[in-house]
Amino acid sequence: MLFSQPICENKAGNFLETPMRFTKFLAMSLICISLTACVSSLLIGNKAQSKLMWAFLKPLVGLDPNEVNLFETPMIKNRMTKLLGSKYEPTMKLLRTAQEIQQEGALFYITSRYAPPQFQEITDKAAMVWNADTNQMAVMLITDGNPEIISEQVDKTKQSITPVLPKELQTAYDKAVEKKKELDNVKDQIENLKNLEQLPEKTLDQLESSGTEQIQQKIDEGMDAVATP
Repeated sequence: MLFSQPICENKAGNFLETPMRFTKFLAMSLICISLTACVSSLLIGNKAQSKLMWAFLKPLVGLDPNEVNLFETPMIKNRMTKLLGSKYEPTMKLLRTAQEIQQEGALFYITSRYAPPQFQEITDKAAMVWNADTNQMAVMLITDGNPEIISEQVDKTKQSITPVLPKELQTAYDKAVEKKKELDNVKDQIENLKNLEQLPEKTLDQLESSGTEQIQQKIDEGMDAVATP
């Protein structure tokens, strides 16, 4: 009579009644262990690692990365710390404002929360992107108006692999690059004006005279061209 009740009714019965739950839990644990062990021997294009990472990230799409503790997961944290070095902490400070893990084709990505339109041009931004096709991790950073992309590369090779960004991130990056060019041009103009102010008066007169002669020469060339039958 001691064993007359089904085993599934005891305290351990939950796993026995739902073996699929235990199987999924065990599989996820093995994935985490395998990915953590693979980080040190990371190779871009490693299909086995890519499949394991896909299996880990795919069920998390649409979830808050902070609620699922994504950034503290060894297979993410280890790769990010190695990739970013001294930039790890400031980058993570931005990334922890993200609210959703997103996917665009083979790209899984997390972006820092966007600022209101009136502040977007001066607000720092960060995004983490993992490419399932190449197993490449990349980070897009816009800090103090300076855009940059930091990405994993194959060790001991001269040819770099350009990371692919989701459309919204590529657009944001391109706008930041264009904005920086405009600001750099303004700075150059200001610097040139400062240099001109420091020139002797005689040199300024020479520059002015030279400029006037060049303008007159262009006018004469134009008149000659009109006069020629």
